[in-house]
Amino acid sequence: MFEFQELTKPALFTLFGRDVTAYALFLTLGVLIGVLMSVNRAKRTHYDVNAALLFPVLAIPLSVIFGRLVYCLCSIVLLLDNGFGFIFRIDYGGFSIMGAIYRLEWKGEECVTIGLALAALLTAKIEKVSFLDTLDCVVPGLLMALALSRFGEGSTMNGTGFEVTVPGLQFAPIARVGLYGESTYAVHMGEALVALIAAVYTQTLGKRGRGFVAGVGIVIVACAQIFFESARRDEVLKIDFLRDVMAFAGIVLLCVLIPSLRHSGWKLPRRIIAIVGFVALLAVCALVEFLLDGKIYQNMPFWFGYLTDAVCLTAVAAICCRALKAACEKE
Repeated sequence: MFEFQELTKPALFTLFGRDVTAYALFLTLGVLIGVLMSVNRAKRTHYDVNAALLFPVLAIPLSVIFGRLVYCLCSIVLLLDNGFGFIFRIDYGGFSIMGAIYRLEWKGEECVTIGLALAALLTAKIEKVSFLDTLDCVVPGLLMALALSRFGEGSTMNGTGFEVTVPGLQFAPIARVGLYGESTYAVHMGEALVALIAAVYTQTLGKRGRGFVAGVGIVIVACAQIFFESARRDEVLKIDFLRDVMAFAGIVLLCVLIPSLRHSGWKLPRRIIAIVGFVALLAVCALVEFLLDGKIYQNMPFWFGYLTDAVCLTAVAAICCRALKAACEKE
């Protein structure tokens, strides 16, 4: 039968017979703050407060369900080896970030975009409000939940990067203890900082064109996730050299760019240039990831690879946000 190594630090206390970890507290706090942010934004932008409260009620269970299903589909070998019942063993952990936009870890469990998108769609249908307005209302709060969950990864073995070999950099928040006691880069802190900045920035934005606030927040986090996912050295789902989350983030960015271009009012040549530039930049990132994998060329300096990634992803974010702004202004 399957066995999983415990990757969380000892529980802080026990509640109703369940171990409560620091990660669980960070995530719970993030969800609560996120709900308060959504309600606050609903009042400021004249969005339905009831819809803002309905969303988390739907989002939490749907995120868990879809996060688990995606993980099992991506880990088909485990499913085949352990039988169909493996799907329901969520107490052993194993969720995919493609299932939601934040992680939910309780003894190593992750809950992760499909579930949240469905929850936003159901909320819009039930409360008879705009789907894009719903996303604009809840995304800043979701980003805050994501930020705090990333900060909480310091209490687990998730979010670790390369080993830190420079003694002067072996201190928090730059470094942390890895799985084998070595000093590693705290990748999760970079992810947390970007998500926190995106959450605060989008929350302070007033009412804009439908989808603008959500789009900006999603673009920032998706581009950052591609960058930081490459630096992670903890357990990740991957196909050969490319991590699943990186590919999924690219698809999410494309889902923001295509409708934005359609409603941007730009002439066809400019749209084509935007699409070609977008694809070319992500192709460069994929090539860098392939070279950093070291199967063919092993002499690429890591700093050069990640600098190239950063420049390309910044350009990708600029293309998406320019198209998104044009679409919202035309509206």
